[in-house]
Amino acid sequence: MPSVLFLAVVVANTSLIAWVDTPWLLVLLTLPQALLLGGCQETKHVCVHGTFLRHRGLNDAVGTVCAALFGVNFVAYRALHYQHHRATCTDADPEGGLYALSWRTRWIWLLAPIELPWVAFHINRIGWPMVPPGQRRRRAAALAWMVMFAVLVGIAARHAPQTVLFAYAVPLALFSWFDFVLTQAEHYQVDIVPAAPEAAARPPGPLTLDIVLPLGLGWLTLHRPLHRVHHCHPGLRWFEAPRRLRADPTATPMSYAAFVRRWLAAGPRLWLRADGSPATPDSTDRHGHDA
Repeated sequence: MPSVLFLAVVVANTSLIAWVDTPWLLVLLTLPQALLLGGCQETKHVCVHGTFLRHRGLNDAVGTVCAALFGVNFVAYRALHYQHHRATCTDADPEGGLYALSWRTRWIWLLAPIELPWVAFHINRIGWPMVPPGQRRRRAAALAWMVMFAVLVGIAARHAPQTVLFAYAVPLALFSWFDFVLTQAEHYQVDIVPAAPEAAARPPGPLTLDIVLPLGLGWLTLHRPLHRVHHCHPGLRWFEAPRRLRADPTATPMSYAAFVRRWLAAGPRLWLRADGSPATPDSTDRHGHDA
């Protein structure tokens, strides 16, 4: 099963980093670890949709663990993300609470490692009150795991600092610089419009981009950059996304480098109307799925 194989690769690479003591080997293992953390980030995302593992309990447990790697409460993120799918790039899209605060300078790319905890804080802040009553115990359990994970990292940093540095801290920084571009690409230069009834919502295809990574990198990141495919088919398993992309005659994917050139020319993703004026996020729609 591809999802189980991915988790096995993450555990194997992390174990190797903990075991080896040769500097060049550590560097060699740290680079794929950064990409695997990208895959863990996407694991958090696909677990929200219940498609990473078929067993719901195991799926949510893996999602909770992976979300904690990035300081995110899985249940709060799930509530936020469901609303994002319902109201993509509208005033009711909770992502507006993040991008409305974005700086206009391209230098923010360099600050990606600092932005990572900042984004996690705002995801938790926005998503926390969106959790429906029936999910609040799970939200508290996810928070308890986040605290436990932070304590475990602190203990590990004291007793095995080299392992924490090369298996988590350095890969996390490298991942943040790499993933910053992919996050910017998701709904790049899409105009924000007033919220509309679901029946009148814009089709997801024109609102999203697909970024194609070189052979092998897509698997390590669980094909996270195929965001248009995901929005058009949110229930699709992650390893089925490339096949669906190839079968779509309307798809217009671009390479990572091509999007970087476009981003450098046009600047960061902002929360703007069609006329270029700032859009104001509307957080009044806070109902969630009691899934």
